[in-house]
Amino acid sequence: MPADESEQKLSRLVRLITEAPLVLFKHLWVWPFLGAVMLGLVAFWVRGRVEGATRAELASRLETLLKADIAALKLWFSEREYDATSFAAESMVQEAIGDLAGLAKEASGPSPGLANSAPAETLRLQLRPALEAQHYLDFFVVGKDRRILAWPGHPRLIGRPMPRTYEIFVNRAFSSRPTVSRPFPWEFGASQHVEGPTMFVAAPVKSTNGTVIAVLGVRMAPEKEFSQIFSVARMGETGESYAFDRRGFLLTDSRFDEELKKLGLIPDAPGATSILNLRLADPGVELNTNTLPEKAGPAEAATVRTNVPQVPRAARPGPPGEGPPLTRMAAAATKGLEGVDVEGYRNYRGVKVVGAWAWLPEYGMGVATEVATTEAFETLYMLRQAFRVMFALLVVSGVAIFAFTLTVGRLQASVRKSALTARRLGQYVLVQEIGRGANGMVYRARHSLLRRPVAIKLLSPDMTNEATAARFEHEVQITSQLTHPNTVAIYDYGRTPEGLFYYAMEYINGIDLDQLVRRFGPQPEGRVIHILRQVCGSLAEAHRIGLIHRDIKPANIVLTRRGGLYDMVKVLDFGLVKASHKRSVPGIAADAVVGTPHFISPEAVEKPTSVDARSDIYSVGAVGYWLLTGNTLFDSHVVEELFNHHLSTKPTHPGERLGREVSEDLATLIMNCLAKEQAQRPPSAEALEEGLGRCRSAGIWTMQDADAWWQTHLAGIEASVSVAMAEKTLVIAPRN
Repeated sequence: MPADESEQKLSRLVRLITEAPLVLFKHLWVWPFLGAVMLGLVAFWVRGRVEGATRAELASRLETLLKADIAALKLWFSEREYDATSFAAESMVQEAIGDLAGLAKEASGPSPGLANSAPAETLRLQLRPALEAQHYLDFFVVGKDRRILAWPGHPRLIGRPMPRTYEIFVNRAFSSRPTVSRPFPWEFGASQHVEGPTMFVAAPVKSTNGTVIAVLGVRMAPEKEFSQIFSVARMGETGESYAFDRRGFLLTDSRFDEELKKLGLIPDAPGATSILNLRLADPGVELNTNTLPEKAGPAEAATVRTNVPQVPRAARPGPPGEGPPLTRMAAAATKGLEGVDVEGYRNYRGVKVVGAWAWLPEYGMGVATEVATTEAFETLYMLRQAFRVMFALLVVSGVAIFAFTLTVGRLQASVRKSALTARRLGQYVLVQEIGRGANGMVYRARHSLLRRPVAIKLLSPDMTNEATAARFEHEVQITSQLTHPNTVAIYDYGRTPEGLFYYAMEYINGIDLDQLVRRFGPQPEGRVIHILRQVCGSLAEAHRIGLIHRDIKPANIVLTRRGGLYDMVKVLDFGLVKASHKRSVPGIAADAVVGTPHFISPEAVEKPTSVDARSDIYSVGAVGYWLLTGNTLFDSHVVEELFNHHLSTKPTHPGERLGREVSEDLATLIMNCLAKEQAQRPPSAEALEEGLGRCRSAGIWTMQDADAWWQTHLAGIEASVSVAMAEKTLVIAPRN
């Protein structure tokens, strides 16, 4: 390639790069379309990240629920085994069963006479109260030859061998291990006392020399406690947990039994359940009762039931003669595999679900928990739709905005230039910007006539709307009602012709408690008490007129000098104050979680509408803890974890956290402020102030101590708080 051609291409590239900003600035209508493209790219990236995080979180929740079900199942089995072992260990029970075994040796074949023998009567008398107390149905005794020696209510079974189906758990009991069976069908033919499936727990009965002479078993109804284990931990409206056997038949109730009856998948009879009646087969399509007529008969139900894809039998993975194959979950679990699937598969109703499962070989059953994908990914689906709508709206609005872009751009440029060059708001001259936050800026200013230094807080033009303006005005109106010397004073409020909202407040030179501890470490007890008593004074005035601060934290409490007084406290940022006679702050939902995570009260997290003055007391206790120990109550920086700690975790004792002794009266008072229940905290700011005054360390920190501290550190902290006034106000911590 010739050198001059290369130079020309390089020149064109440089010209394109340098002229692109000018073109974009000149043709401002391009920006909405660029915004749409950027939103599409961001949406694609966010969708992938959110979808991945959602699936990971869902998998974790499913596994947690599954583990909870398994733990509850094992505990329940253990309790049942303990019951049977306890029954079999009673001396009178052992003696009676030994006598029964002796009588049985003298007879061959069915022996109904054993049912009315003295040992059988003794067993009934000994076991009946315990069985009724534990809600067992009845009991039986099996001899070493596997013949039934006793079964109250079923005399015709005496002397008969136990069915082969029951031999597994009976043999385990004869090997000196108590065992609980899975649900079985009744194997003794028709009986007026037994309906539906049954369940047993058996334990060995030993002679005085330790030899197993028989097995004592008790019978249960699986549709009661056993099924209830799986009805406790399940997700939402479509989630369910259940157990199943090696063939894929349900061993517990389904929460959709009524729907299954309408579909004809289980018998439509009073008391009939899905236990041992429903196989976890994949029907191939979603079975829905909405497709049935209002009074559908067996023929209509069969039509829906058999509405599955016609797959050749040879191509189906299920065993021949068993109908459709098992669901993906059941097929894996019955092979002894455990897993979790958040991609989705059809369940026995044909509904697409996500789930987790495990096989429990010691019990011969599998356990699974599932929830419909429509419910599990509801938020994700909504997010996808929201991105689609937003993208479409941006494209459409870009066309509409085209006609106004140039005009609006010129107007905005003019307003910004006017506001920046004038450096004046009414009677106030802006001297220097000293802070900028999410919603506004703070300037050091002076009154043009009084020459008094003030701090001017401006609502950011970009954030100005009806909600933020109403909230800004709310902050001014609330704070201006307060006249306590420990509360920041408001001088003026107004709005410029350009539409900028502002208010003037006293200018504070000092240091907030957040920076105080970060820079100078834990504070002496006397100084902590001195500071907290002043905070209580400010809050006491607010509480008396029904105002709750809701954001007491170190960054909103300032130490300054006033009139020769050192360590003068000023409480800032009343933007989140809630009046007890009003529902909420303008622009903030009544049930929003409002505050700062490290210092928020438990009730502000769990039930925001119940916050009261004692919620501020909790935050004051958290501030005192910070001052004493140099640490927040809890170390986590994850908002949800902090909320959970505030709700349920007791903070470490201040002395233990600090690593040295703290006066017990002060430590106890702070821990009382941090009580989880509002009623257990000091009832008011006045009561807390009085309690602080009675502490042993109260009064130790003198004006001379404060004077000496400020003279030593004055140069390093001058004018640091006015910046904090911009950065730390208007804080909302929504619960994620």
